[in-house]
Amino acid sequence: MRRLIISIFAIMFILLLAGCSSSGNNPGPPGDPFVPPPPVNPGGDSYQLSATIDLSRSVGHAPLPVNLYANVNGGLAPYYYRWDVNGDGWWDYGGFGVSEIGIHYASAGIYNVLLEVQDSNGQFYHATALVDVSPSGPSAIPAAVPDQGPAPLVTGLNGAASYDDDGYIVFWEWDIESDGIWDYEGDWVIGAPDNAIVSVTYNTPGTYNATLRVTDDDGLKSESSIQIIAL
Repeated sequence: MRRLIISIFAIMFILLLAGCSSSGNNPGPPGDPFVPPPPVNPGGDSYQLSATIDLSRSVGHAPLPVNLYANVNGGLAPYYYRWDVNGDGWWDYGGFGVSEIGIHYASAGIYNVLLEVQDSNGQFYHATALVDVSPSGPSAIPAAVPDQGPAPLVTGLNGAASYDDDGYIVFWEWDIESDGIWDYEGDWVIGAPDNAIVSVTYNTPGTYNATLRVTDDDGLKSESSIQIIAL
Protein backbone atom coordinates (compact mmCIF):
# COMPACT_ATOMS: atom_id res chain seq x y z
CA MET A 1 0.00 0.00 0.00
CA ARG A 2 2.79 2.35 0.92
CA ARG A 3 4.55 1.65 -2.41
CA LEU A 4 1.31 2.39 -4.29
CA ILE A 5 0.93 5.80 -2.65
CA ILE A 6 4.56 6.68 -3.43
CA SER A 7 4.07 5.65 -7.07
CA ILE A 8 0.94 7.80 -7.39
CA PHE A 9 2.77 10.85 -6.03
CA ALA A 10 5.67 10.22 -8.38
CA ILE A 11 3.38 10.08 -11.41
CA MET A 12 1.62 13.32 -10.33
CA PHE A 13 4.97 15.06 -9.91
CA ILE A 14 6.12 14.02 -13.40
CA LEU A 15 2.85 15.25 -14.95
CA LEU A 16 3.21 18.58 -13.11
CA LEU A 17 6.73 19.08 -14.48
CA ALA A 18 5.58 18.27 -18.00
CA GLY A 19 2.78 20.83 -17.73
CA CYS A 20 5.12 23.57 -16.55
CA SER A 21 7.53 22.86 -19.39
CA SER A 22 4.73 23.01 -21.97
CA SER A 23 3.33 26.37 -20.71
CA GLY A 24 6.82 27.90 -20.76
CA ASN A 25 7.11 27.35 -24.56
CA ASN A 26 3.71 28.89 -25.35
CA PRO A 27 4.33 32.13 -27.42
CA GLY A 28 0.99 33.58 -26.37
CA PRO A 29 -2.21 34.22 -28.29
CA PRO A 30 -2.15 36.03 -31.66
CA GLY A 31 -2.27 39.81 -31.30
CA ASP A 32 -0.39 39.91 -28.02
CA PRO A 33 -0.23 43.66 -27.22
CA PHE A 34 3.37 43.34 -26.05
CA VAL A 35 4.51 41.99 -29.42
CA PRO A 36 4.85 44.64 -32.21
CA PRO A 37 3.09 43.80 -35.48
CA PRO A 38 5.28 42.37 -38.23
CA PRO A 39 6.63 44.84 -40.83
CA VAL A 40 5.18 42.81 -43.72
CA ASN A 41 1.84 41.27 -44.52
CA PRO A 42 1.29 38.43 -41.99
CA GLY A 43 -1.15 36.72 -44.32
CA GLY A 44 -4.19 38.96 -44.67
CA ASP A 45 -4.69 41.46 -47.48
CA SER A 46 -6.50 43.79 -45.09
CA TYR A 47 -3.23 44.49 -43.26
CA GLN A 48 -0.93 45.28 -46.18
CA LEU A 49 -0.66 49.07 -46.68
CA SER A 50 -0.60 50.59 -50.19
CA ALA A 51 -1.42 53.96 -51.73
CA THR A 52 -1.73 55.76 -55.06
CA ILE A 53 -1.90 59.41 -56.11
CA ASP A 54 -4.75 60.78 -58.21
CA LEU A 55 -4.27 64.12 -60.01
CA SER A 56 -7.01 66.45 -61.18
CA ARG A 57 -4.62 67.41 -64.02
CA SER A 58 -1.21 66.05 -64.90
CA VAL A 59 -0.42 68.15 -68.01
CA GLY A 60 -1.05 71.80 -68.81
CA HIS A 61 0.34 75.28 -69.25
CA ALA A 62 1.62 77.43 -66.43
CA PRO A 63 0.20 78.64 -64.18
CA LEU A 64 -1.36 75.19 -63.59
CA PRO A 65 -3.68 74.46 -60.63
CA VAL A 66 -3.63 70.78 -59.60
CA ASN A 67 -5.51 68.90 -56.88
CA LEU A 68 -3.65 65.92 -55.40
CA TYR A 69 -5.59 63.03 -53.83
CA ALA A 70 -4.15 60.14 -51.78
CA ASN A 71 -5.94 56.80 -52.15
CA VAL A 72 -4.97 54.43 -49.32
CA ASN A 73 -5.72 50.72 -49.12
CA GLY A 74 -5.15 48.39 -46.18
CA GLY A 75 -3.15 49.22 -43.10
CA LEU A 76 -4.64 50.52 -39.90
CA ALA A 77 -6.26 53.97 -39.69
CA PRO A 78 -5.70 56.75 -38.84
CA TYR A 79 -3.06 57.54 -41.45
CA TYR A 80 -0.37 60.21 -41.43
CA TYR A 81 0.38 61.86 -44.80
CA ARG A 82 3.48 63.67 -46.04
CA TRP A 83 3.70 65.42 -49.41
CA ASP A 84 6.70 66.60 -51.44
CA VAL A 85 4.96 68.41 -54.30
CA ASN A 86 7.98 69.38 -56.41
CA GLY A 87 10.51 66.60 -55.86
CA ASP A 88 13.07 68.71 -54.00
CA GLY A 89 13.41 66.28 -51.08
CA TRP A 90 11.50 68.43 -48.56
CA TRP A 91 8.07 67.64 -47.15
CA ASP A 92 5.82 70.56 -48.06
CA TYR A 93 2.66 69.35 -46.31
CA GLY A 94 1.96 66.76 -43.63
CA GLY A 95 -0.49 65.64 -40.98
CA PHE A 96 -3.33 63.31 -40.13
CA GLY A 97 -6.17 63.67 -42.60
CA VAL A 98 -4.08 65.61 -45.14
CA SER A 99 -5.13 63.25 -47.92
CA GLU A 100 -6.02 66.03 -50.38
CA ILE A 101 -4.13 69.22 -51.21
CA GLY A 102 -4.30 71.90 -53.90
CA ILE A 103 -1.14 73.14 -55.63
CA HIS A 104 -0.55 76.04 -58.01
CA TYR A 105 2.43 75.37 -60.28
CA ALA A 106 3.44 78.85 -61.43
CA SER A 107 6.47 77.92 -63.54
CA ALA A 108 7.07 75.44 -66.33
CA GLY A 109 8.80 72.18 -65.47
CA ILE A 110 8.32 68.48 -64.76
CA TYR A 111 7.46 67.98 -61.09
CA ASN A 112 7.90 64.64 -59.30
CA VAL A 113 5.24 64.41 -56.59
CA LEU A 114 6.04 62.10 -53.66
CA LEU A 115 3.48 60.87 -51.14
CA GLU A 116 4.42 59.04 -47.94
CA VAL A 117 1.69 57.34 -45.91
CA GLN A 118 2.23 55.94 -42.42
CA ASP A 119 -0.45 53.87 -40.72
CA SER A 120 -1.06 53.36 -37.00
CA ASN A 121 0.86 50.07 -37.05
CA GLY A 122 4.02 51.85 -38.19
CA GLN A 123 3.94 50.74 -41.82
CA PHE A 124 5.17 53.15 -44.51
CA TYR A 125 4.25 53.33 -48.17
CA HIS A 126 5.54 55.68 -50.89
CA ALA A 127 3.73 56.63 -54.08
CA THR A 128 4.83 58.98 -56.88
CA ALA A 129 3.24 60.90 -59.75
CA LEU A 130 4.45 63.34 -62.42
CA VAL A 131 3.04 66.77 -63.27
CA ASP A 132 4.23 68.19 -66.61
CA VAL A 133 3.81 71.97 -66.76
CA SER A 134 4.49 73.66 -70.12
CA PRO A 135 5.36 77.33 -70.51
CA SER A 136 2.45 79.61 -71.25
CA GLY A 137 2.67 82.27 -73.92
CA PRO A 138 2.47 85.97 -73.14
CA SER A 139 -0.60 88.12 -73.63
CA ALA A 140 -0.23 91.15 -75.92
CA ILE A 141 -2.55 94.00 -74.90
CA PRO A 142 -2.30 97.07 -77.15
CA ALA A 143 -3.91 100.43 -76.46
CA ALA A 144 -4.00 103.75 -78.36
CA VAL A 145 -4.61 107.19 -76.84
CA PRO A 146 -6.38 108.76 -78.61
CA ASP A 147 -7.70 106.03 -80.89
CA GLN A 148 -9.40 108.47 -83.25
CA GLY A 149 -9.25 112.13 -84.32
CA PRO A 150 -8.61 114.42 -87.28
CA ALA A 151 -5.60 113.80 -89.48
CA PRO A 152 -2.78 114.25 -88.98
CA LEU A 153 -3.52 112.17 -85.88
CA VAL A 154 -0.78 111.85 -83.29
CA THR A 155 -1.46 108.90 -81.00
CA GLY A 156 0.45 107.02 -78.35
CA LEU A 157 0.58 103.24 -78.79
CA ASN A 158 0.86 101.60 -75.40
CA GLY A 159 1.57 97.89 -74.83
CA ALA A 160 2.71 98.15 -71.22
CA ALA A 161 -0.36 96.24 -69.98
CA SER A 162 0.91 93.09 -71.74
CA TYR A 163 1.97 90.30 -69.38
CA ASP A 164 3.31 86.77 -69.07
CA ASP A 165 1.86 84.53 -66.36
CA ASP A 166 4.90 82.30 -65.86
CA GLY A 167 7.70 84.80 -66.55
CA TYR A 168 8.15 88.19 -68.18
CA ILE A 169 8.19 89.89 -71.58
CA VAL A 170 11.61 90.51 -73.08
CA PHE A 171 10.86 91.99 -76.52
CA TRP A 172 8.27 94.34 -77.98
CA GLU A 173 7.40 95.05 -81.64
CA TRP A 174 4.91 97.38 -83.32
CA ASP A 175 3.51 97.18 -86.86
CA ILE A 176 1.67 100.51 -87.00
CA GLU A 177 -0.29 99.75 -90.18
CA SER A 178 -0.45 95.91 -89.98
CA ASP A 179 1.35 95.68 -93.32
CA GLY A 180 3.77 92.99 -92.16
CA ILE A 181 6.57 95.44 -91.47
CA TRP A 182 7.62 95.85 -87.82
CA ASP A 183 8.21 99.57 -87.53
CA TYR A 184 9.39 99.66 -83.90
CA GLU A 185 11.12 97.03 -81.80
CA GLY A 186 13.05 96.88 -78.55
CA ASP A 187 13.71 94.97 -75.37
CA TRP A 188 13.13 95.65 -71.71
CA VAL A 189 15.68 98.16 -70.44
CA ILE A 190 16.36 99.76 -67.03
CA GLY A 191 13.15 98.52 -65.50
CA ALA A 192 10.90 99.99 -68.19
CA PRO A 193 9.68 98.61 -71.52
CA ASP A 194 11.52 100.10 -74.47
CA ASN A 195 9.02 100.46 -77.34
CA ALA A 196 6.14 99.23 -75.23
CA ILE A 197 5.05 102.87 -75.66
CA VAL A 198 5.64 104.72 -78.94
CA SER A 199 4.29 107.88 -80.51
CA VAL A 200 2.90 107.55 -84.05
CA THR A 201 1.49 110.06 -86.54
CA TYR A 202 -1.17 109.02 -89.06
CA ASN A 203 -1.08 111.76 -91.69
CA THR A 204 -3.73 110.43 -94.06
CA PRO A 205 -7.38 109.93 -93.13
CA GLY A 206 -8.31 106.27 -92.87
CA THR A 207 -8.79 103.30 -90.57
CA TYR A 208 -5.60 101.67 -89.37
CA ASN A 209 -4.86 98.53 -87.39
CA ALA A 210 -1.76 98.76 -85.23
CA THR A 211 -0.38 95.36 -84.21
CA LEU A 212 1.64 94.68 -81.10
CA ARG A 213 3.82 91.55 -80.85
CA VAL A 214 5.50 90.56 -77.59
CA THR A 215 8.02 87.80 -76.82
CA ASP A 216 8.44 86.27 -73.37
CA ASP A 217 11.45 84.76 -71.61
CA ASP A 218 10.55 81.29 -72.95
CA GLY A 219 10.70 82.56 -76.56
CA LEU A 220 6.93 82.38 -77.00
CA LYS A 221 5.16 85.17 -78.90
CA SER A 222 1.73 86.77 -78.91
CA GLU A 223 0.11 89.33 -81.21
CA SER A 224 -2.92 91.58 -80.90
CA SER A 225 -4.20 94.58 -82.86
CA ILE A 226 -6.09 97.77 -82.12
CA GLN A 227 -8.08 99.96 -84.49
CA ILE A 228 -7.20 103.63 -85.01
CA ILE A 229 -9.28 106.05 -87.08
CA ALA A 230 -7.83 109.20 -88.61
CA LEU A 231 -10.70 111.45 -89.78
